[in-house]
Amino acid sequence: MSERRGSDALLEVLRTEGVRHVFGNPGTTELPLVDALAGADDLRYVLGLQEATVVGMADGYAQATGRPAFCNLHTAAGLGNAIGNLTNARVLGTPLVVTAGQQHEAHLVADPMLSGDLVAMAAPVTKWAHEVRGLGELGTVLRRAFHDVVAPPTGPVFVSLRMSTLDEIGEAEVPPRSAVEHRVVGGALAELAELLTEPAPGAVAIVVGDEVSASGAQAAVTALAEALGAPVHGAPLYSTGVFPPTHPLWQGMLPPSAAGIHAALRRYERVLLIGGQAFLVYPYTPGSPVPDEVELLHVSPDPAQLARTHAVRLGVVGDPRATVEALLPHVAARADAGGAADALADATTRRHAEIERLEDTALARYGPAPVEPMAAAHALVRALPADTPVVDEAITTGPYVRGFHHSDRPGRYFFCRGGGLGWGMPAAVGVSLAYGGEAVLCVVGDGSALYSPQALWSAAHEGLPVVVAVVNNRRYRILQDALRAREGPAAARDRWPGLELVDPAVDFVALARSLGVDATQVDHAADIGDAVRAALASGRPHLLDVPITAP
Repeated sequence: MSERRGSDALLEVLRTEGVRHVFGNPGTTELPLVDALAGADDLRYVLGLQEATVVGMADGYAQATGRPAFCNLHTAAGLGNAIGNLTNARVLGTPLVVTAGQQHEAHLVADPMLSGDLVAMAAPVTKWAHEVRGLGELGTVLRRAFHDVVAPPTGPVFVSLRMSTLDEIGEAEVPPRSAVEHRVVGGALAELAELLTEPAPGAVAIVVGDEVSASGAQAAVTALAEALGAPVHGAPLYSTGVFPPTHPLWQGMLPPSAAGIHAALRRYERVLLIGGQAFLVYPYTPGSPVPDEVELLHVSPDPAQLARTHAVRLGVVGDPRATVEALLPHVAARADAGGAADALADATTRRHAEIERLEDTALARYGPAPVEPMAAAHALVRALPADTPVVDEAITTGPYVRGFHHSDRPGRYFFCRGGGLGWGMPAAVGVSLAYGGEAVLCVVGDGSALYSPQALWSAAHEGLPVVVAVVNNRRYRILQDALRAREGPAAARDRWPGLELVDPAVDFVALARSLGVDATQVDHAADIGDAVRAALASGRPHLLDVPITAP
């Protein structure tokens, strides 16, 4: 083998893994990679001005493409900045290969500035973390990283790269890329089909998690629901398009409360859960979300999720799409086709009436600023051309964004159930980049927007038509709502320490313009649609400041 530099071996891995964008924020320890990229015309460096933005952009890109994304952070401080969005990526199962520069091997003994135990820092928020110890293992570790981020359960991994390793010249072997099929078909399908078809149509429900969309199983799950006449619920805070939102059998998202989930499920005999953790409760409320009399069936690509918290009548390890597609013939042979057709017809009438009622309710709430959140979400989403991607970090306005988003096309809705703020705007940049510069609407709360406003600069720098709508109530409203529920001193005295973004209020229009993004404040719900259409027509990033009502 001819000798080469470690950074060249890294670029070989990136090229052969199909990477075309490197998301990063550089520092001294990243200079060997930056220097190598300067000589590479086929790899584009996407600059984020802070590491939370870097990871958020890579996260949105990976989710939209369905392929691993690669990002490069700067030593201990940069990794620390990124931890919040790495926490989100771990919860979402986003396939990210995350690297950070480490100081020169000969310098580490002196505890130099910005060095640290990067592996220990990254371990809690990744599938695994490793520091490359020499040129001989660089190729193997990087190839392993790209393999493992897509192996069930998917999620980020972390690799620490010493400056000295990337600068070293020697025999840097890169193993060839392996072809591994992870779409395993689950077993016991005949038994599962029998359990699903024994009860009458309507007595079995399906709950779908993000693994459905990640595996491309929406069409198969829709066919299964129709064959059974089964109502379909979204897992609490589901993050992607898990089921066609206008379908008659769609029941919407389960609430993230034990009592709310319990009430929704208690009318069923059996519930088929497709995906991972579907009964998320946040914040804590007492009681079990699963009624004692309801039997739980579970299909998951991650064996660790089966019976982890709630007992199951039958748990099946398998890829959702491959397993449901293989299950369908077994169900078709046993199901009550006539009963399922009747259940679908009844559901069609109810669903159409529900959609019309919600549209009328939203339109009735249009008015001057501050705009009611339901009206703001309706006006924003209805102004979009069909199938425009929507990235949702609107928090208290988010349920309306989710409810009014009616695209049946996969990869058109993104939300972060990880809960860490500052994901939405950078994720929208990554989604637009993944879709070749397609327009994206990001609806974000004012509190969330202030965690990663640097993403606006990246959108402007890349020339991406991302429209950011800040639904602005000048407070952390979700926390105020929680304090009201406590009925303590804050509610009694109408005092909210640390929860109001006033004195001074944030000027989002000026903030956006300072980062190279056009911006407009919209002062009436009826004007929101025109503002969105004008922003999209410009072909440039644009921020809309939409004042909304506070409690």
